[in-house]
Amino acid sequence: MPETAPAPTLADAWERWLAYRSVSQRPLRLSTLADYRSAYRRHIGPRLGRVSLASIDGTAIADLVVALGEDGVAAKRLSNVLVPLRACLSWHHRMGSFERDPAGWFDAAAPAADERRVLTVAEVERLVAATPEPYHAFVATAAWTGMRLGELRALTWADVDLDARLIAVNKTRYRQRVQHATKNGDVRVVPILPHLADELERLRAARPRREDEVVFCGKRGTPLDGDDFRRRVFAPALARAGLDPATRIHDLRHTSASLYLASGATVREVMEIHGWKRMETALRYLHTTSPLTDAAERLGRARAEALDEAAGPSPTSAACTRARASRSAP
Repeated sequence: MPETAPAPTLADAWERWLAYRSVSQRPLRLSTLADYRSAYRRHIGPRLGRVSLASIDGTAIADLVVALGEDGVAAKRLSNVLVPLRACLSWHHRMGSFERDPAGWFDAAAPAADERRVLTVAEVERLVAATPEPYHAFVATAAWTGMRLGELRALTWADVDLDARLIAVNKTRYRQRVQHATKNGDVRVVPILPHLADELERLRAARPRREDEVVFCGKRGTPLDGDDFRRRVFAPALARAGLDPATRIHDLRHTSASLYLASGATVREVMEIHGWKRMETALRYLHTTSPLTDAAERLGRARAEALDEAAGPSPTSAACTRARASRSAP
């Protein structure tokens, strides 16, 4: 009798899924792949890696949740573990290699705690001023364009058109590897504010570089290291500016979206600038009621004007108009 192949384990299924997601039409970002591999190595693999794929069921998922909770895994980290596990099992279900639909085994994710910190215009300017000179343009670009850290680290001068005041965002950098795709896989164009164009022009003039070289770099001309920048430059600048030390570089992206909306930009414009496909993402930044109130007031004024036009001039106003005309007549 021929030997039968061993039943695939979850470890086999996991590697097959990640291999596909690495080269599919919308490949995972390098940083996301690293996060998924970390979640598997630390939490999923040790408990479920050797279990046959066919035997995975809702109870196995529940047991995993309980075990991770007993280990002290925080709710946010737990969510980061379950998201790729669910995606892996769902993919195998769609491919026909896993019979059961795992959707019902995973609770709906609880709304994440709002960790966004949004700076005011004055706070942005204080932070830029408190940042050492070589990095002024980096902090200003992060705050006034909303570009992600990886996108800023991958930005080259060929992507920057200072005459048109536009930046082409078409790649991201994870550690020292460049991935020619943004988070959602699309290329987008970001406008440059006039004062930021001046800042970038000064940077380029002070440090002439080839078109294919990165815009933001460290002391040796190598691409800016995110971890080193946070520790050596960003954290001390926050302290000098008197800002919350928990503020992250990514909060400058949140700041950009909020300031754009507060200045009157439409949600659609903010979506395009920041590369969001879902309107719900942009709407999260309407964290005050003033934009909505302003919109209601504009509609109210439009209603009043429309009613006035439909009614025509009132008898009283017509009489006043004739009286003014008679007084002004020679």
